[in-house]
Amino acid sequence: MNNSDIVAELGNIVGDRYVSEEPEIQFLYHYDFITAEPEGKCDIAIMPETAEEVQEIVKIANKYKIPIVPWVSGINFGSIATPRKGGIVVDLRRMNRVLEVNEDDMYAVVEGGITWADFVGYLNKHHPGFRTGVTFSPPGTGVVPSCLAYGMWDLGMIGGTGAEFTNGLEVVLPTGELIRAGSCSLTDYWYGRQPLPDISGLFIGWEGTTGIVTKAAIKIWPKLPYRTDFLPFANRVEDGVPMLLKLSKAGLGIVDLLMTNLGWAQSLQCFDQKSVAIDPVSLGLPDFIGLITTEAYTEEQHEAQCNAIKNICREHNIEPLTADVQTRNFPEQMRGVLGHIFPATGGQLPIQFWGCWNFARGGGGEWIGCYNTTRNIIKYYNLSREICLKYGKSPQYYCRIMFGGHYCVTRTNVNFNKNDPEDIKNTRQILKEIHDAVQQLEGTIMYKPPKWVVQHYKDKTLPETTNLIDKIKRFLDPNNIMNPGQGIGDE
Repeated sequence: MNNSDIVAELGNIVGDRYVSEEPEIQFLYHYDFITAEPEGKCDIAIMPETAEEVQEIVKIANKYKIPIVPWVSGINFGSIATPRKGGIVVDLRRMNRVLEVNEDDMYAVVEGGITWADFVGYLNKHHPGFRTGVTFSPPGTGVVPSCLAYGMWDLGMIGGTGAEFTNGLEVVLPTGELIRAGSCSLTDYWYGRQPLPDISGLFIGWEGTTGIVTKAAIKIWPKLPYRTDFLPFANRVEDGVPMLLKLSKAGLGIVDLLMTNLGWAQSLQCFDQKSVAIDPVSLGLPDFIGLITTEAYTEEQHEAQCNAIKNICREHNIEPLTADVQTRNFPEQMRGVLGHIFPATGGQLPIQFWGCWNFARGGGGEWIGCYNTTRNIIKYYNLSREICLKYGKSPQYYCRIMFGGHYCVTRTNVNFNKNDPEDIKNTRQILKEIHDAVQQLEGTIMYKPPKWVVQHYKDKTLPETTNLIDKIKRFLDPNNIMNPGQGIGDE
């Protein structure tokens, strides 16, 4: 059959309005919005509204052995949702509802296409005493993809990654069958994944190659009445990191604990890369900028937590100014988006970090992001910094301490001009060189990996482990239609 015949068949499922093979529609789905990864090819785009419609679409894809790619926003570093081998892109944005909020067990059940703007807006309006963890990403990006790809949320210090905030899933398998994982598979409650066999792991970390998630239950958190954000500065990353690690083990109501270097901060200040020093450290400027967020239920509890945090900072000769005071120390024209975070929003994201992607004045940005042992933070930074400077790029580093200090996320961002092929080429080279350099650090594992990294890990993993992953993928997706060309279990 040709594409037009398949489009007609798909139109019987969702209606003609929500399926297209028109070139201008195909174009919208052929690439990742900001990444430096190669473009793909979308043949057909479709927007279902229900899980049942997703099932029927997947059955048609199986019938004709057409690749199928789940998609929410197209802002996925590593081009995870880029159609590598053509086929049908299933745009889930019509499936953007909050279906249930259980304040007693503190979770929300959402559809697979919900965005941060949808989710946060709904909670603020209907459940103002609760919040969800959110990522450093624009409001239009997808919540569920962040859960499945181990996204790092601003409650990561207390709860870990988005995967660990996920209580359960409803999934359309690559065969069109629908399953549920977690307590929701036996009851009407989505309170967790225990004590059943945890089959959620068949879909978390697989880069959309094992099914399409149509519903997810996500932990929410009470908004405590007392909150302070500290924004301490230090001259060197080596000075600030030991402070963060001590704070992570102090049990002080800290819900978010992270650092950036000055290069990253300059992009948040909405500077043009050409107007600032490529290496601010060479000018003697502070290169460590921390963020410590603590929350409490009572004023007395909060005062004690804040005093203890201040004491630990000062033990490391770092002055713990609060974020709103620190931001006001900047001239108004230098505050950038920082001025919109503190104190207006109380630090709650998401916001449109457009400055990050326009630092090189071209709208492109991609990172080498890794889950890591906290022992590697300083080493990772120095290795990636050296490579960025070699290519004349300002090092932009970010690290978040996760799950009470049990591990961390480390990453270096590289901005580029999407309209400059040479800049894109150099950016890809920088990313690969950073990846190769940091692999010498034991405990470093890239997340949201592009295809070239996936192959590296397949070669590095124990052969029996790789074989098991391949067997699971073939069992779930016998026709190899689900997001082919992406993911560790893909051929």
